[in-house]
Amino acid sequence: MIKVKDVVFRYDSQAKATIDHLSLEVSAGSICGLLGPNGAGKTTTIQLILGLLQVEQGIISIEGCSLADDPITYKKCIGYVSDSHSIYDSLTGQEYLNFMADMYEVSEAKRAAVYAPFIEEFQVQAYLNSPIKSYSHGTRQKFSIMASLVHDPILWILDEPMTGLDIEASRVLKQRMRAHKERGHAVLFSSHILEVCEQLCDTIAIIHQGKCRHTASLANDGSGEGKRSLEDLYLEVVKH
Repeated sequence: MIKVKDVVFRYDSQAKATIDHLSLEVSAGSICGLLGPNGAGKTTTIQLILGLLQVEQGIISIEGCSLADDPITYKKCIGYVSDSHSIYDSLTGQEYLNFMADMYEVSEAKRAAVYAPFIEEFQVQAYLNSPIKSYSHGTRQKFSIMASLVHDPILWILDEPMTGLDIEASRVLKQRMRAHKERGHAVLFSSHILEVCEQLCDTIAIIHQGKCRHTASLANDGSGEGKRSLEDLYLEVVKH
């Protein structure tokens, strides 16, 4: 599905690499969690995959398609939920959802099929015609999540997606992430919450000081590292 191979990136050409020969793969039909301390490079890695930052060295591809080869096809493969929730304050929620659907040329029927169940599950009917600038952090997050899936992306990327969500909304999101995986798509998300990763992930990648220090399967059949405490594994990796 997605391959990140030997990627190097630095914000300043004279500075130490922020991302230092990082490699990572996420298979179709799986959920991968990105773990790491603050400043480890998780969000930078996500921004490189999205094409928001330019790779200095290495290759990033989705289903064999790179950003350089075909930027439109590449970007249509991705649905993205930012950790900043910086969506258009001047629009209403409904206007924002329609704007995102229009951008991906999604028909009225298809967008309704995506949005209607979400609107009910997230209980945001009352907010649809209110300006986004009046929304709470959690409500912004819900609209960002809904909009990210309108074009049925094969790769769903979420940066700290549980932040600001209440327990009920978090449960809806986790169910949606599992459903995306079960459809044969891939999910890549960053998190500081190890328990969420243990619940959701097939694999985890621990990033520290710009490198992917460890990848592990969290299979519950005994074939992976699922029986080992993820907290113990994480601390062991980042302390070295």
